[in-house]
Formats: sequence, C-alpha cells, structure tokens
Amino acid sequence: MALVIEDGTGKADANSYADLATIRSQASALGVTLSAVDATLEVSVLKAMRYLDTRYATLFKGVRTTPEVQALEWPRENACIIAGVTQPSDELPPRLIECLTYLTIQVEADQQLFSNAAGSRRGTIIRERVDVLEREYSDMPQLQRSFGGLNDAPTELAALIAPLINGGLVFRMVRT
Repeated sequence: MALVIEDGTGKADANSYADLATIRSQASALGVTLSAVDATLEVSVLKAMRYLDTRYATLFKGVRTTPEVQALEWPRENACIIAGVTQPSDELPPRLIECLTYLTIQVEADQQLFSNAAGSRRGTIIRERVDVLEREYSDMPQLQRSFGGLNDAPTELAALIAPLINGGLVFRMVRT
C-alpha cells in the first residue's frame, strides 16, 4: 500500500504525515538506517501512524480542521504549540513528523508500540497486593491519568510530543 501524505489540506485518503525520504533523512541524521526496501518501510510507517493517531488523538491540542473529511488527526485549528504561537491550520508541525520518525525507528527495531497484548486486561494497574493476590485496574488508560498523558511514553517520545498535546509535561500537585 502506497503512502498518501497529508499536506495540510485535510485529505480524506491520507495515511501518513511524511514521505519515506523525509523519514529516512531524519533517521539518518540520528545515525539510524531504516529499511532500504520501500514496501517494508511503508508498513513500519503505517504501524507508527496507527499508534500516533490513535494513542494521542484525544490529547492533541486544537481541533481537527475538517473532521468530517480528513483521515488523520492533523491538520488542526487553534493548536498553540509554542509560547502562545498558534500552529497554522494548513501546516503540519515539524515535531509531529519527528514523532512519526521516532515511532518508525521503534517499529523497525521490533519494539511493540501498543503495550496491551490481545486478550489482556485493559487499563493500568493502580494497586497490587502480593499476599492473597489482589490487583486493581484503572478504567482510564495510564496515558490519560497523569502527567499530560506521558507516563507510559518513552522519555524521548514524551519530550518530542509534549508541545503537541494538552498538558504535555505538566506535573499535577496534590496536597495531602
């Protein structure tokens, strides 16, 4: 399946934020060599895209520009990315493409992006007792429970995606 690149217009058939050349170039700049076989790399990009757009969909800043038409979560309107500057609604933030490259590298390295295996209990373990085995799960995924959705994201991904999501790297304080 060929990649259809989102160009900021809200394409109905888009399935990637960046082309293979861009992803390879960014990976190369980080000292990583991705698959030279386009078809293999496309599969990795599509897996990374599925993770990026499903895992962070509800956390991305702003609103989808044309929600009834566009296939992907970006472009977005009213997305204030850095220090009060709103991202133009017809452009993709460079950080988004960096996140896609990072995730593609992880897929190429055989890293499992989605942590819950098929058939496993959904939700984050919030309490576990060893004696007389007890386990309690949160109804809310770890991603949405705290730290702006970054608790279960690798440190590098968390740093890359923080400006794109609501509450990125914001600590919540609780008085006890």
